[in-house]
Amino acid sequence: MQRTLLMILLVLVVQITTAQKKSRQLQAEQPATATVNYSKLFKAVKWRSIGPFRGGRSVAVSGVNSDPLTYYMGTTGGGLWKTSDAGVSWFPVSDGYFKTGSVGAVAVAESDPNVVVAGMGEHAPRGVMTSYGDGVYKSTDAGKTWLHLGLEMTRQISAVRIHPSNPDLIYVAAQGALHGPSAERGIYKTSDGGKSWKKVLFVDDNTGCSDLSMDLTNPRILYAAMWDHRRLPWQMVSGGKGSGLYKSVDGGETWQKMETGLPKEMGKMGIAVSRSNPERVFAVIESDSEKEMGGVFRSDNAGKTWTRVSKDHRTVQRAWYYTEIFVDPTNENTVYVLNSPALKSIDGGKTFSRVFGGTHGDYHDLWINPANAKNLVVGNDGGAAVSFNQGETFSYQNGMPTAQFYRINVDNRFPYRIYTGQQDNSSVMIASRNTAGSGITDREWETSAGGESAFLAFDPDAPRYVMGGSYQGTIELLDLQNKEGRGVMVSPIQYQALKAKEMKYRFNWNAPIIYSKNEKAFFHAANVVFKTTDLGKSWTKISPDLTRADSTKLGLGGVPYTNEGAGGENYATISYLLESPHEAGVLWAGSDDGLVHLTRDGGKSWKNVTPAGLEEKLINSIEVSPHDPATAYIATTGYKMNDYKPSLYKTTNYGQSWTNIVNGIPEGAYTRVVREDDKTKNLLYAGTETGLYISYTGGEKWYPFQLNLPVTPITDLKVHQGDLIAATMGRSLWILDDLTPIQSYNSSVKPDSMWV
Repeated sequence: MQRTLLMILLVLVVQITTAQKKSRQLQAEQPATATVNYSKLFKAVKWRSIGPFRGGRSVAVSGVNSDPLTYYMGTTGGGLWKTSDAGVSWFPVSDGYFKTGSVGAVAVAESDPNVVVAGMGEHAPRGVMTSYGDGVYKSTDAGKTWLHLGLEMTRQISAVRIHPSNPDLIYVAAQGALHGPSAERGIYKTSDGGKSWKKVLFVDDNTGCSDLSMDLTNPRILYAAMWDHRRLPWQMVSGGKGSGLYKSVDGGETWQKMETGLPKEMGKMGIAVSRSNPERVFAVIESDSEKEMGGVFRSDNAGKTWTRVSKDHRTVQRAWYYTEIFVDPTNENTVYVLNSPALKSIDGGKTFSRVFGGTHGDYHDLWINPANAKNLVVGNDGGAAVSFNQGETFSYQNGMPTAQFYRINVDNRFPYRIYTGQQDNSSVMIASRNTAGSGITDREWETSAGGESAFLAFDPDAPRYVMGGSYQGTIELLDLQNKEGRGVMVSPIQYQALKAKEMKYRFNWNAPIIYSKNEKAFFHAANVVFKTTDLGKSWTKISPDLTRADSTKLGLGGVPYTNEGAGGENYATISYLLESPHEAGVLWAGSDDGLVHLTRDGGKSWKNVTPAGLEEKLINSIEVSPHDPATAYIATTGYKMNDYKPSLYKTTNYGQSWTNIVNGIPEGAYTRVVREDDKTKNLLYAGTETGLYISYTGGEKWYPFQLNLPVTPITDLKVHQGDLIAATMGRSLWILDDLTPIQSYNSSVKPDSMWV
């Protein structure tokens, strides 16, 4: 009996050993991860949206003529949303269908409200927080399902116009690629519902269509505003030889340029024809600001001749971001110009007064119900808002988690708090969960230090003092105990509208601020690095200029007609700063013009450790491995140079050499952030323009890892207390609770095994 048992055991050992050898041989020949779909494998793991439920920017809105309760809102990163209760609640309708998240235009067919058309890519081209689109989507069931209609390379779409009685006849105003020349711009037309497209107006590779208006009493007549423009990392170029106003009387087949009475120098423009009197056409025109040549122009003979009726500078200020005009469909003398603020004229455009004070500022789109002009919906930097009394009051905008966030930081409390800046709003401090068991509400969050573009820094174990930044180098130190804030700017200078080369220090829109537990100090970066040990009462410069400082790229923020002074165009700045979690005195700095520097002696000396051959591009994030002080990762991006390729690098020797690690991430998913798991070495997470990617091999190979996260740009990631936190550019904040299944995954274990 014993001999029999012994023989059975020997046979089992041989079989197991043989199986293990075959398994190892198979793994060597064919890596187990090669066929793994991680999103499917971990489908039980879910991201949790924590808000805050405060709207982000919308530049595209539409209502439904026959249904005053239904509206659509296109967000700049969060997809397309719909309300069926006049803005009381909103829900996303594009998730699962759209491949990009930024909506530039939306329209509903008047003759068939089931037909909804969305044009992708924000048309208000910010230097930061503006995403590209992938063409046109169409729904024939009021947003339940969608079909992609092509025009992928148009990138940014400013308007969609649908024939009032034929929903298959659609025009698309393609503003075109923002950061470089492209032939995929102008006006496109389809007569078969989007099955085929014809480009009917094209000026040149630098000129796109910023607005398109249809005479709804005679839809063969169209008016177009063509805009010669380019956004560079250091400058907004708005205007040039390609800009002009055009008219078609044959459904867009031929066009005539309108010139009589219009300025010769033209930048961005908006145009609108009156529905109640189609002889009257309005245009808001950016022109030479110094000479006060721009303003509101009017034609009373269908565009044959024009007269400037208002030179109110409020109608054309910061023209690249606004420049939108609309006519009341029932009154030819009532006209709206959207800017900051929104303006209204009741005398045919001669004088304007402020309106829409009951909702968020910075206005971008307006839809007025032709059946009831008191009913309207406006799109602004806080989302969409519905009114039934001509804008005296509006629906609430704090019910939509469509905020755009930048950098995130966390403390060590329970529940931990997430600190971040919301574009077009304030900074935020929000709890990771509600300990009462219900969802996160506005009771779980509040404003924090600094402003919309803030990096926020504090002692994570004792976060009484929070230092938060804003644009042009302003900083606030907030005492959370006393609820008191004070300015601690390095050098209290008003930098707005200056040439960058004339600034004492150049600050990034998201100027880095970090806290050092080792030194009990704060660090802040401009084009140099500063340090304070007395809560900002005094600052010490601890570095030279760590940028390329190319003087040809340090001019005015806006040309040729309108300067831009808020700071988003400041260039040759430090864009990221990080202290090593392992070693005191070790700081990494990355610039927006493509340099990486390292100090290992607290700033006494700095070494340029930029990857060899790295082109001039934004160093958007740096990560030191939690497992090895010599290993670091950088996420770079060249999208501002019209380069949409991913760009991640890894070093294992303090930057002496680097390896490009983007295998598996496609073009278009340009990279914003990379983080390494603090429990599992070589487990990496990458946030890109189109979603999340994961690598179990230290970046040698990447795989999509979207799970239930919507398609939206990911601007930052943080591994903290066993969770993965994501900041997005259009869908607020998300948490992947409990990373244990991901951290403990072993590709060599069979799915049907009993291993846990």
